[in-house]
Amino acid sequence: MGHKLTISGIGLVAITALIFWAGGCSDDSSISTSILPGSETDPGFLIVQDQVNNYLDSVDVIYSLALSKVYIEAEGARDPDIKPVTEESNPDIRVGRIGTPVAIEGYSDGWHWYQYEYFYDTYSHSFSDSIKFMNDDLYLYLSEGLDYMRYIRHWDYINDATTETHTDLSGYFDIELRGLDGNTATISGFDNFLVEWHYASVDSTVDAVFGVEATIANVEVNRETGEIWANGCPCGGTINLDVNVSYTLTANSFPVMTARSWEITVGIADGVATVTAISNQQYWTYTHTICAGV
Repeated sequence: MGHKLTISGIGLVAITALIFWAGGCSDDSSISTSILPGSETDPGFLIVQDQVNNYLDSVDVIYSLALSKVYIEAEGARDPDIKPVTEESNPDIRVGRIGTPVAIEGYSDGWHWYQYEYFYDTYSHSFSDSIKFMNDDLYLYLSEGLDYMRYIRHWDYINDATTETHTDLSGYFDIELRGLDGNTATISGFDNFLVEWHYASVDSTVDAVFGVEATIANVEVNRETGEIWANGCPCGGTINLDVNVSYTLTANSFPVMTARSWEITVGIADGVATVTAISNQQYWTYTHTICAGV
């Protein structure tokens, strides 16, 4: 049986309730003092909360991944080089793959770059990394002496299934890490991703699309003891997310679509996020633990 990527917390009953309850689009570009607290059982909020929490759970993983690039090894400027990929060098390669994974790396104009892709029997995965080390306005070949790093990643998980229940994921982030010559790094930038979910039953289908655009504003990460950047758990800062959600329920060949937009503000303190979500002139506030602060 092939691998399938699914989205937790989305059930057909909840989605059906959301489609017939939400009723159209909204644009909450301004926050009114007259907005009211929303119901904690609002099906739209519950599904978006699940997606926001999934995103927050990935934050320290992304920041840890970025900080690990400070320690990449390289020897001299080089032309693009195809690297062998084995199960020993990459544990993500498991039973069910088709063909040979491909990895290519190189260096150009201050950028270290790396491209990777592999194929399973039911889906494929690829990503590309670009990393630049800087000291003031000068880029460095190696990270020694850096005070600033820029890291860009594009990635996707694409299923081969078209009619069966499946999920496709794609996105990119472009972040700057400053203050790497001190004890607190400041992270700013963008993190965008798209979730496309298809649910198929005997007599109906549901197609859901989650589009998320995150703006990262001066999120802080502390250096661990031993002068090693190893833990990306944020100790402060703000992340703003614009979330657009749409659903199409098709039953008896008759599609019904609804859409809803959300403004999400996330304040972070010692690994704990305080989340405020606004939609349809209502707001919700809750806390979510991202990680153990350093």
